[in-house]
Amino acid sequence: MSARRPKLLIVDDGERHVELAHALLRDYDYATRCALPGPCWQCPHRQDCTLTHAHDWVETRAALAGHPDIDAVLLDVAFDLGEERLLRADGWDLEQSRKLQGLLILKQLRARLPELPVVLMTSREQLRLESASEALAADEFVTLAGRRTFDARALSLLIERVLARRADGGESAGFHWGSSALARLRPQLSTLARTSLPMLLLGETGTGKSALAEQVIHPASGRAGAFVHVDLAALPENLAAAELFGTARGAFSGAVDRRGRFEQAAGGTLFLDEIGNLPLEAQRTLLLVLQSGRVTRLGEGVARAVDVKLVAATNGDLAAAVREGRFRADLHARLNPAASVTLPPLRERLADLPALADAAVRRAFGAGSDRALLERYLQAAGLPGPALATLQLGGEPAPPAAGVGFAIAPRSAAALLAHRWPGNVRELSLLCVSAAVLTLGDALSALEQGRGASGEAARILPIPAKLVRELLAAAAADGALEPLAGGAALGARLRPASSLRELSRAFERELFERLFLEAGGDYAQMAARLLRGDPQQNARRVQLRFNQLGLRARRMRRRLPREPK
Repeated sequence: MSARRPKLLIVDDGERHVELAHALLRDYDYATRCALPGPCWQCPHRQDCTLTHAHDWVETRAALAGHPDIDAVLLDVAFDLGEERLLRADGWDLEQSRKLQGLLILKQLRARLPELPVVLMTSREQLRLESASEALAADEFVTLAGRRTFDARALSLLIERVLARRADGGESAGFHWGSSALARLRPQLSTLARTSLPMLLLGETGTGKSALAEQVIHPASGRAGAFVHVDLAALPENLAAAELFGTARGAFSGAVDRRGRFEQAAGGTLFLDEIGNLPLEAQRTLLLVLQSGRVTRLGEGVARAVDVKLVAATNGDLAAAVREGRFRADLHARLNPAASVTLPPLRERLADLPALADAAVRRAFGAGSDRALLERYLQAAGLPGPALATLQLGGEPAPPAAGVGFAIAPRSAAALLAHRWPGNVRELSLLCVSAAVLTLGDALSALEQGRGASGEAARILPIPAKLVRELLAAAAADGALEPLAGGAALGARLRPASSLRELSRAFERELFERLFLEAGGDYAQMAARLLRGDPQQNARRVQLRFNQLGLRARRMRRRLPREPK
């Protein structure tokens, strides 16, 4: 039985892209309303089809409803349609709506089917789409210049790329992509993982570089060998070379015949975390291994062939280290910085925070002592079923169908969203898991002493707001950015302005916005953090300045849902 052919939906007001696809891209089926079997390009009645592609958003929606098995959408950008058939956006005139109609259709697609791959098709004369399509989470875009065979080949490669991404599934072994900045890196990472090129992962501490290497890059590489993780920051300088390249007996005092990490990772993936900590002499040896594909153990003259997928990571600035002489320029070039990938910090993907927090709690209670604690609680509460745990961040908590659901109230959720998360996903995971475990422990103690809810009422466990505040304060004591208080640090985005006055005002607006969210809209609490003296007396001054900055309390309060009744 032959494999199912991918099915595409073309959305275009004209015929150019449709004719190109049907004539030259014959490895795919196409969504139509024709009842005859077989691909459209072979059908003798093609001209009789009531719909060979979608011409506008209404027909797109109908085609998607009639073909739930569509694998990808090919979407034109400019649509020359009547005003009544166009989607409109606030502030867009008729000409702009036609010129960028595809982006408005894409926005509707994303709202309904966020995982459906989309390829935007444009021409050289149209606007640059890199930033526009990225903002709407488009998978790819391609410029079609009119050379039919070349255009078809370029389009086919992009289709295969997005289909390969979809075949990977929504998540990769528990790695959460989300729907924001990180998700847009997925096609690039998928492509790089399958090549022999070294990969360089950049980003702040805690952004998920090691998880990405192990859970995404290694499986996507298709290699059957092991995944080997080396934390170079934890290795003494005098042992780094021996750890990576291995040793022969007698190489130095106490040395024995031992395989290094390169040999251990043969046929698999070697992840070098904090590559900037590698000593200069070991950097030289690493460069030779990458150039020759052979490794020689310390104290031995035999070179052994090794085939590894090398993934390096750092939270530092390797280019600056090269300028300062702390990192070899030739090794930096060999690591292919042009193909490096920078993972965004959590503060730039706050839309993913609820899902990341929930994933951390699910993972924590999936095994080990925390799972045993959850099983004891379910037994004490008289709750049958599997030991599952979820976390709901803000909103009205809904009891889960099985296990327990931890709930963080809206005001506490607002404080988490306002936090700068200098430790990124790692800090978020630690905080949420700690809050859930402590809450579960208290609830279990109450049940064991004959108090507390049992039965279905015990499926929801509210996490106390005071506990969330304490954990945020504890993070500050451990060196993370603390919640704003007297003398606390504040991180802010620096956006170039036309004048220093405008720059200062932008910083002040960001400060007041964050304070408002952390204080739940209480001006007295804001005053206590900003000014010396009686907070109640200073509250009016803070409110006046809040208004002078152009901030509107009513609009801001929409980001502070009411506490559940």
